[in-house]
Amino acid sequence: MPIDGGEWEEHLEELRRRIISVLAVFSVSAAVSFALSEHIVSFLTDPVSELEARLYYFSPAEKFTAYLYVSAVSGAVVTAPFFILETALFIWPALKAAEKRRARFMLISIPALFLAGAAAAYRFLAPAVMSFFLSFGGKDIEPLWSFREYLSLLISMMMASGMLLELPPALLALCAAGVLDPARVSRARPYVIILIFFLAGVFTPPDVTSQVMLGVPLYLLFEGALFLARIVSGRK
Repeated sequence: MPIDGGEWEEHLEELRRRIISVLAVFSVSAAVSFALSEHIVSFLTDPVSELEARLYYFSPAEKFTAYLYVSAVSGAVVTAPFFILETALFIWPALKAAEKRRARFMLISIPALFLAGAAAAYRFLAPAVMSFFLSFGGKDIEPLWSFREYLSLLISMMMASGMLLELPPALLALCAAGVLDPARVSRARPYVIILIFFLAGVFTPPDVTSQVMLGVPLYLLFEGALFLARIVSGRK
């Protein structure tokens, strides 16, 4: 059924309100994060402090801009679940009953897997990567790490790990929607393995340990998502 002009205006007004709400939550979250930036930075520097490596800043504004960067990222992470919820509420009336059930699963799994991936990168991947880089030091060459560069590397690894863990639920959703066939995906497993470890290599520093630490859990999640996709397809 075509939508008349009045309904279009209502939808656009609702969309505008939701965008404003998301931006307001982000602004407040970023401001609160900046107020708590000392605690957040202390948490983020734990992986390197346990290795007895020191961080330095090399320009007057570097530490301040690093705090701003951390505050913006923290605000975005806090806002992300609210953004997903607002998006779901906007499209919810147009969904069918089966689509709503899948949407509920996605609303839970997407934030949970992202946080799990980020936590795994912080707890296991980051210490291994930092130890790898420290191993290149020696008697005559001491590490002098930039505070800003360290935070950028750590946050990049955490964000990449969290986003890569979103691939299995995306696969499950596409199979459940009929866009992908689990049997064909299964036959393409060798190519999927290559893609997984290629992405792990792209989003981690150039050492085998960090690539394996990210690639193996991602592959296991792929197999789990494929198993669930077979069950869903069988029921359909």
